[in-house]
Amino acid sequence: MVSTDTSYTSPNLSIQISHHQYDSGTVDNTHGGSYAKYGSKISYVLADIYIGDITCFQTAFAQDTYGIGYTEKLTDMSARMKSILSVNGDSYSNNRHKNNGTIIRNGVIYRSQQSGEETCVLNWDGTMDIYQPGQLDEQKLIGRGAYQSWIFGPSLLDANGKANDKFWTWTYIRRSHPRTAIGYFEPGHYCLLLVDGRQQNSRGMFLDEMAKVFEDLGCKVAYNLDGGHCSFMEMNGKVVNDPYKPEHEIEDGIFITEGSL
Repeated sequence: MVSTDTSYTSPNLSIQISHHQYDSGTVDNTHGGSYAKYGSKISYVLADIYIGDITCFQTAFAQDTYGIGYTEKLTDMSARMKSILSVNGDSYSNNRHKNNGTIIRNGVIYRSQQSGEETCVLNWDGTMDIYQPGQLDEQKLIGRGAYQSWIFGPSLLDANGKANDKFWTWTYIRRSHPRTAIGYFEPGHYCLLLVDGRQQNSRGMFLDEMAKVFEDLGCKVAYNLDGGHCSFMEMNGKVVNDPYKPEHEIEDGIFITEGSL
């Protein structure tokens, strides 16, 4: 095993962290113009991940408990999970999502309901699928081998891996924000994207800007998770990104580990 501040390599796992910044040339004039003060620069962190065992890719609920009202800091969850890399999840139990959507974590179906949003599913064979609202079927998911699911969205790429120009989500999410998202290249190869925002060196990303990043990377599937104050990435006990506020408690997270459940 070899570990540095920006990389981790073992027989089952490879993680490479890279930091990026550019000037988009676009100021966010939404939010009644209150975000224009953050300018047009964007900073993001990309974690490129290869896993040799699907159980290296794990999820966890705050306080290790499924349900409404449970929250915990990602750093504390990471310590409990003994993870190498972690990011926040989809906030499955927040006010918008607590009564809809299918929740599958580490192969266990906790809730089986239709969702008004697109659903992202990672399967036991390492593939990743996007389901449109109304498409979810519990027996189909079981047959497909569903391992993890997320219900925030939207999906960022079309069936050909090209950036979407229309997004299935609500107005607030269409504005620029700190972001967390997941990308899929092929079974065993994934990435996690963390975009800082609401600060002078990074205003956050619009959805189309983030979709273009995933298209340029060559991802086949990409999906937006919860963002804003929830967006947080940690590696080997250290914060990787530059959050605009101190860490706060969240409902769930994604954890890259050495595997086995």
